[in-house]
Amino acid sequence: MTSLREALTAPETKPAVVADLSALIESEVAGLSGLTGIAIKTAFAGAKKKDPNIVSRAASGYVGTLGDALEPLWQRFQAEGGSDFGAFLVANQPEAEKAIMTAVDAAAPSGGQARAMYDKFKPQVAKILVGALPRLGALVQKHAG
Repeated sequence: MTSLREALTAPETKPAVVADLSALIESEVAGLSGLTGIAIKTAFAGAKKKDPNIVSRAASGYVGTLGDALEPLWQRFQAEGGSDFGAFLVANQPEAEKAIMTAVDAAAPSGGQARAMYDKFKPQVAKILVGALPRLGALVQKHAG
């Protein structure tokens, strides 16, 4: 059986996964509001100004890690004959959030200004992630299911 990492990073699949994940990230950031939303949007815009391809590069670099993080949930979802991985992630939100945030923490920069920025916004990243679980699950299922 193919692992989720293998399914999402296969040469014929990865470009579409990266494009969809990049669009999801862009959409989630664009939908933020309030003071925290403004701060995140400002930081995001600054990062994109320095590197216009930062979102797609990050998505490309993270796809395999995401597959690894979600593998146990994906296996359970398939074993249970699930039909909507997004709904499955929402139903298992604490486990999904912990798995993804652990993977994000491990993949985050390990020092300097980038790490400081990540650490500052980490609680908001977790909140955004929880809100994005249905769309993230649908994206995974679309490309791996």
